Amino acid sequence: MAFQRTKALWRIGDEEVTLGIRTLLAGRIEIFRGPHHDRTDPYEAADTARKVEESGADIVEINPGPRNLKRGLPSADHELSALVPVLKKLMPFVTRPISVVTPNAETARRAVELGASIIHDPSGLAFDKKLAPTVNESKAALILGHMRGTPEQWARMEPLTRLSETVRVDLRASLIRARQSGIEPRRIVLDAGLEHGKRSHENFTLLRSLGSLCPRGQGIQANLASKSFLVGSVRGDAGERAASLAVAATLALESGAHMLTVEHPGSVRDFVAVVDRIYREDEQADLAE
Repeated sequence: MAFQRTKALWRIGDEEVTLGIRTLLAGRIEIFRGPHHDRTDPYEAADTARKVEESGADIVEINPGPRNLKRGLPSADHELSALVPVLKKLMPFVTRPISVVTPNAETARRAVELGASIIHDPSGLAFDKKLAPTVNESKAALILGHMRGTPEQWARMEPLTRLSETVRVDLRASLIRARQSGIEPRRIVLDAGLEHGKRSHENFTLLRSLGSLCPRGQGIQANLASKSFLVGSVRGDAGERAASLAVAATLALESGAHMLTVEHPGSVRDFVAVVDRIYREDEQADLAE
């Protein structure tokens, strides 16, 4: 069966990108790392951002919160204490759009002031009611994630019997919240929020159905960075992790994702190029019929 990926427009600042012609890659940089949540040195973060860009990233994404949200959503003070020095150091070295992951309006406001052009809210505008109007006051693009409940509740949640329908309805509610603040749909990309309140098998279900979760013509992202469900064990070696990432990327792209977020864009760049070529050849075959 031919791959099917619809086209979508995404406005980032004053520019408009046509999604679906080729897969966009976002390279994720975690400011807090390791079991003790050590803070990345700003100079190291700037060097990492440069390498991420050189490896083929279309977007450099900075996460100033915890890698694992099970500890709870971070405060703006916590995020800004780490984010501000990092952004100040890396901005002169990065030419690609900068995305900042935050559910907090104050963090988003300061990030845009320092040069970020995309805000990625994993809560889908459900956490901070001031975030949508704050983004609307700028020209920043928006990535809206899906989060089931709060991180503190995830371990106690029962599996959903109508998972896809629930995520679909919740993502549309996020779009409504954005529109109520004046944010046009073309400024928005949607993300199903893998692992954010979903069990392992539920994540694979969502990967197979991304296109059906979002309105036609809306940008779709699959965030595959630091996802534990992709490997059978925390002791999985590099080969297993690489293979599982390739499988997850295949599922995401086959089901309609326009953009992938990963930690090392170079590890999937060639693979994604092959999938994009298949899309183009399928489109040309359809036109020839």
